[in-house]
Amino acid sequence: MNQGLLKCTCAIVLATLIGWILHVGRSVLVPIAFGIIATYVIFGLAGLLRRIPYAGERLKAGLRYTIAATLMVFIVYLSVDLLLSDKDRLMALAPKYEATLLALLTKFAAFLHIETEASWTAIRRDLLATVDVQAIITATLSSVSSLIATIVVVTLYAAFFLVEHAKFRRKLVTFAGGTTQIVSVIDEVNAKIGTYLALKALLGVILGIASWVCMYFIGLEFAELWAVLIGLLNFIPYAGSLVSVALPTLLAALQFGQLSEAFAIFVALTVINFVVGHILDPWLMGGSLNLSPTVILISLAAWSSVWGIAGAFLAVPITVGLIIAFSAFDSTRRFAMLLTNDG
Repeated sequence: MNQGLLKCTCAIVLATLIGWILHVGRSVLVPIAFGIIATYVIFGLAGLLRRIPYAGERLKAGLRYTIAATLMVFIVYLSVDLLLSDKDRLMALAPKYEATLLALLTKFAAFLHIETEASWTAIRRDLLATVDVQAIITATLSSVSSLIATIVVVTLYAAFFLVEHAKFRRKLVTFAGGTTQIVSVIDEVNAKIGTYLALKALLGVILGIASWVCMYFIGLEFAELWAVLIGLLNFIPYAGSLVSVALPTLLAALQFGQLSEAFAIFVALTVINFVVGHILDPWLMGGSLNLSPTVILISLAAWSSVWGIAGAFLAVPITVGLIIAFSAFDSTRRFAMLLTNDG
């Protein structure tokens, strides 16, 4: 058999096997992965604190890590408390949203002059049967409850990773034979992913606050809840921005029963996402990741298929780690070139 064909076949089989293991073990692996990500965020935030003019250099490393961890725990606590406090109110308003949806459908039919058509009656009935607002909200809240349980596990993992990180790094270096190349790869992965996640968290906070201000003044219900979700969706490339605009716009249409407020929400959130995503993000990141947009989309699709929504959040950090690892060795450097934006 041709040697190249054999290597290609083995690579495909190995990739399929790894994907299957990741998918089957996702209930165990996803919390561990998020625990690692949370640790990176804390280290990245500590690094950003060090850059504060005058005061940053005077802060000891232990104090910087403590401030970063406390800040992260505080934000997570506020987010979880907000999700739990809005749960009952959201369920109580579900019938109102269903009635508003029916009214909007009736207005749409009247605009097209088809409200008396038998076909429209059947379409409306089937649509309302399919789009059950209360069932959608119940499923969403169920997912939120599961997410909260996962957050507790992730917090425990992150705490242990923070305590053991120095020992774990030494073990990795020893396992790899203590070569300088392996040490530099580990340090580069830690630095790039930590900085990326810390800046993304900072941009998520900015995006959430700016979105909350707009939604609050327009009068959108659950503005605080949407602000938290919008900040989290900032970690998902491309699709996160679309969802963070589409869902509040849809809720505005259901709440107000007309399109003027929904359009205002749509325009405001689109402008905010554009400013954060196309001005602040490049300015802070400086193109340091050097990821091809096509590669980002493919990795987003691949990791989402393996780990669902969790995979979408983890796609970019995992891809960055792979690129750094591939670029460190001559035998795999060509794969890193395929994944980068400028080759």
